[in-house]
Amino acid sequence: MQNINDQTLVEHLTEFRKRFIFTIIFFILTFIISLTFCSDIYKMLTSSFNQKLVVLGPDDILGIYLTIAGICAFSVTLPFASYQIWAFVRPALEDKEAKIILSYVPATFVLFITGLAFGFFFITPVLLNVLLSLGENLFNVQLTANNYLTFVLHTSLPLGVIFELPVIAAFLTSLHIITPKFLIKNRRYGYFLLLVLAVVLTPADFISDLTMTAPLILLYEVSVLISKYIYNKRR
Repeated sequence: MQNINDQTLVEHLTEFRKRFIFTIIFFILTFIISLTFCSDIYKMLTSSFNQKLVVLGPDDILGIYLTIAGICAFSVTLPFASYQIWAFVRPALEDKEAKIILSYVPATFVLFITGLAFGFFFITPVLLNVLLSLGENLFNVQLTANNYLTFVLHTSLPLGVIFELPVIAAFLTSLHIITPKFLIKNRRYGYFLLLVLAVVLTPADFISDLTMTAPLILLYEVSVLISKYIYNKRR
C-alpha cells in the first residue's frame, strides 16, 4: 500500500473523488429501495393516531415519500460513508490506530439510530402534547401529515446527529486532537452549548427543556469517560 505521504495532490483528489462517487451511488440505491417501503414506514410513524392524517394535495404525498426515503437512505449510508472516510485516511494511520478507528464505523450507525429512536419515542410525544395543550380551547388544530412529519424530523434528526458526540470524542482522542483534560476543562462551555441547543429545539417550556437537556449532558459525560479510556489506554 502506498504511503499517503508519497501520494501527490492529484492522487489524493482522485482517491477522494472515487470514494465520494461510491458514497453518492450507494445513497441513490438505498434511496430507491427505501421508496418501496415508504408506506409501511409512514404507517409506523403515524400509528399513534386513531385516524388518517390529512394531506392538502398530491405534492404533499410526494414530499412525504421523498422525505421518508431520504432519511432512511441517509441512515443506511452513514456507516458506508464513515467506512469510505476511514479507507481514505487509512494509509496515514498505523495498523493499531486503523483497527481502533474502524471500530467506530458501526458505532456511528448504532448511535444515530438510537438518537432517532429516542427523539421519536420520547421527545416527540412530549413536545407534541405540550404544543397542542397550548392551543387547547383556543384553536381548532388540524394536523396534516406533512406538518406532523416535519415536526418529527425537527425533533428526531438533530438528536440522531447529537448522539454521535461520543464517537466524535473517541475519534478525535484517537487522533491526538483532543484530550479528556480538554473536555473536562471546557465542561461548563459544553453544558452551556447543550442547554442553548435544548432551548432552540424545544418550546419555551421548562419541562421540555429539561427533558432535552438531561440526555445531552449525559452524552457529554459519556464522551468524557470514553475519551479518558482511550487516552489512558494509548499512554
